[in-house]
Amino acid sequence: MYNSFLPHEKKFQAWLQNRFEHEKIKPETREFILHILNPERERKLWKNQQEGILRAIYAYEVLGKKNILLNIVTGGGKTAIISGTIAWLRMAHGIRNFVILTPNIIVRDRLEQDFKKGKVFRDFKFFPALYSNFIEELDLHILGQNQAPQGMLEAGIVLGNIQQLYSRSGRVSRNLAYIVNFLGDLAVFNDEAHNTPAPEYTNILMQLAKKSKFRLDTTATPDRADNQTPDSEMVYEYSIQDALEDEIIKSTVVYQPDIKRVELTYTDIDTGKKAKVEEIDWDEIDRKGISATQWVTDDKPLRQQIRIALQRLEEQKERAKGRYKPVLFVVAVCIRDAKNIVNVMEKKFGLKTLLVTEESEEEHRHAAAHIGHTDSPYDAVVSVLMLREGWDVPEVSVILLMRKFSSRVYGQQVIGRGLRRVIRDDGEREILAVVDHPKLEHGWLWKLVSAKIKQGVSVDDRFDPEEDLPEKKEKQELVNPGNLIDVPEAEEGIEPNFEDLLKETSEVPVTEDWQDILDAITYQRKKIEITGVTLRGVRKMDLSGKQHIEYEPTGEEGEEESQEAEKLETTYTDEELRDELKNEVINLSTELLYQMGFGSVYKGLLYDTIMDHIDKKIFNGKSLGFANQKDLEFALYKIPEIRRVFAKSGLVPSIIRYPYGKTK
Repeated sequence: MYNSFLPHEKKFQAWLQNRFEHEKIKPETREFILHILNPERERKLWKNQQEGILRAIYAYEVLGKKNILLNIVTGGGKTAIISGTIAWLRMAHGIRNFVILTPNIIVRDRLEQDFKKGKVFRDFKFFPALYSNFIEELDLHILGQNQAPQGMLEAGIVLGNIQQLYSRSGRVSRNLAYIVNFLGDLAVFNDEAHNTPAPEYTNILMQLAKKSKFRLDTTATPDRADNQTPDSEMVYEYSIQDALEDEIIKSTVVYQPDIKRVELTYTDIDTGKKAKVEEIDWDEIDRKGISATQWVTDDKPLRQQIRIALQRLEEQKERAKGRYKPVLFVVAVCIRDAKNIVNVMEKKFGLKTLLVTEESEEEHRHAAAHIGHTDSPYDAVVSVLMLREGWDVPEVSVILLMRKFSSRVYGQQVIGRGLRRVIRDDGEREILAVVDHPKLEHGWLWKLVSAKIKQGVSVDDRFDPEEDLPEKKEKQELVNPGNLIDVPEAEEGIEPNFEDLLKETSEVPVTEDWQDILDAITYQRKKIEITGVTLRGVRKMDLSGKQHIEYEPTGEEGEEESQEAEKLETTYTDEELRDELKNEVINLSTELLYQMGFGSVYKGLLYDTIMDHIDKKIFNGKSLGFANQKDLEFALYKIPEIRRVFAKSGLVPSIIRYPYGKTK
């Protein structure tokens, strides 16, 4: 996303040097700035938090920008920036109404704790003594929770999920109508603003713009997989590399197993007969077309990945020295896999593990928010899609990836769950250990978080917190803003012909022929399982700029466990399998819509389309109610492949744009 502030850097720096004097800067604004930058303050803002607030002020008062975006890494203190901006707008501009929009309950609950009873304003003492009474005006009204919308009139801050402002069945949301019709001038804040390009979200922002004097978007991932970006102007970018330089987030180390030989077992779905068992070298495995997720979810590799993660967890406990409780966070691809992982971790490894999925009860989500507390009974949490943005547990010290990420946004969000530091003491840097599998092909993700491989480390070396920390790099600064080239605005009156542009491309992104694409898909009724894996050891990669390859003994060489001891079988009835499949398809629909920037209003349409596809291709034309146990098991086994089909570029947008397919 383009940083629209770059052409103004030189004048902005001059403004800072001039002690914030400018003809367009209000006296109250300058008073506010000097107050929050006072070196004698008890609780000081981080440099990036100061920078974010100052750029927001300069963009609004000097440059006249109403809609701005701050791109700040997870763990960079966005909540303090939001609250500081609210304090400035109330103190200097007299704005009394503030609307904070979030994408989900988890983000909302976190912000509720910060803003309840003015906590964040009191903690940071944002208001000078003369204006301290303003805190009492900033009561919190939470949309929903059995609260009537009239409560907005008595509160200065309205907090809610964007979905609570969506229209339903053609009827305008009562919450939205109340904000537009009864509140005065307001400022809008979009936390996790990469969600704003969704059509419904954009429509809500257009409605709020009628009353909004200022809008601030905050996100760590403005560049989405679908190439859409928020329509606000980015004025500040604080990256992972910046945060590492300032030592406000953890350093990340990735561990991958190094595999020598693999045993594959082929099973006929209809007869249940094992067709053959084949052992092949790792270098030749690609020709077998194994699904990436099978490298971590099939029984044998699953246990090996868990063992590696638990070793990393023990190392993190040693580093914690009793000051906090390190937590293992496991990311699964589907609900069935997640349940199996929990089953294995608890029964095989004796680790108390929490499961959080879309079907989880509220108490489980609450338990996830408090899992880092020493009184929590859980040492690990397994999640499907739910624990991404907004779930802030600094004690997450190990992440075990049991799924492949295709979305740049989702991958960064997951790693971001473990980036927040627990210990803030100067000079102590913390590590986030990530257990990944080479077949998941996440090299792009490690590059995004400054991943580089360390070389020249001996085989006998063990993981060391100091040796493996990334080397500090000099922070890149804009030295000569005057040398920037201004890109001229497009000439007025020129209307691009998008239809002709689309004809020139090799792939049409949206088509009404999407049903023909789905009808052409076939699924082989053969199950391939990874039933044996021989490891050389664990290959340890450091995100530091150099490479080493180190093999740690796994204890797996020559190990033979009985099939009964290895297998933890669970028997399901047909009805339970049907419910499980429905939950998986709901979860898949939610994930696809999220990744592609569409609101949950389309979940029913996408769910019906996927289920219809399963009826045709997996159940041979039978409906879910008439599918037998083998068909149901096969459908659940094929969920990762069905996910890849529907994740193809343009397919979901085509379904949404042409819900009835090609009209005849």
